[in-house]
Amino acid sequence: MDASNAKNSRAGLPTLSKFAKRALALVCALCLTAAGAPPRLLREQGWQAPGASLAHDMTRATGECLSQNTQDIEIGRALFRSPALLGGPAARAGLSCNACHSNGRANARFLLPELTNLAGAADVTSEWSSRVRGDGMMNPVAIPDLVDIGARRGEPSLETFVRGVIVEEFQGQEPPAQAFAGVIAYLRALNSGSCSVSQVAVSLTGAANDVRRALTASQDADTPTARLLLLSAQDAMGRIVERLPANRFARERARLELLSRELGALRDADDLKVGIEVAAPGWRARFDAVILRLARRERLTYFNEATLEAALQR
Repeated sequence: MDASNAKNSRAGLPTLSKFAKRALALVCALCLTAAGAPPRLLREQGWQAPGASLAHDMTRATGECLSQNTQDIEIGRALFRSPALLGGPAARAGLSCNACHSNGRANARFLLPELTNLAGAADVTSEWSSRVRGDGMMNPVAIPDLVDIGARRGEPSLETFVRGVIVEEFQGQEPPAQAFAGVIAYLRALNSGSCSVSQVAVSLTGAANDVRRALTASQDADTPTARLLLLSAQDAMGRIVERLPANRFARERARLELLSRELGALRDADDLKVGIEVAAPGWRARFDAVILRLARRERLTYFNEATLEAALQR
């Protein structure tokens, strides 16, 4: 016991181990570092490279090169964007496949300290995300573009590779068969011949469509997959809510949160297929009504680059 701890012990105060002291020092250092950082408004700030272009980067996304739309592809598309597909710390942080692979493309601005020290790269053997693959070293590799991945040949197969990412690299649960088939179908549908635009705006319309598409996909899915899709729809709603400044959009945030809770309750229905069939039309009408009201003031939300930039500067 060192002198300071001995003194504390005699005074009846708790003592700190050397490890605890180092941890406390690290926390204090992080607090000091965070003091000059922009406020955390959106979850994706946690994995976006900082800098003067942050607001621009979070209101833009690469264009999606999707060659077709089928039930399986729509299932995979929704799950690709949801933390529900992953597990462990990554899921709790809000990470999805789409975080690294924006609309299936490589996210050149990805920079999550637990997974990389290089923008646009990720450590696939990180101990933070995986007890199976973790090697105790920071060795990030460039995030690959997934367009045309279905046409690539070699080992492992796409199915083996994707399962390894979900279950081993990120500690996710084994996906239901239909859910996993949907993810594979979505990846195979990403085709360079369908890349019409290089960049698109992150908009209220697009975010609302992600919710609608996940809900629609759930209506013809089997029960385990439908539950995941409803969770994906809830997560997509959360991405809308966080772009609504609380002081200006308290009513709309409350209504969206209520609608999200309704989807959560629906996930527990005994006969989920019937439950979705009965509830979906009325739920969608109320959701659309909220989105319509929001659209009139979208420039005041964090979908708007200038509004987001101003908030980040405060």
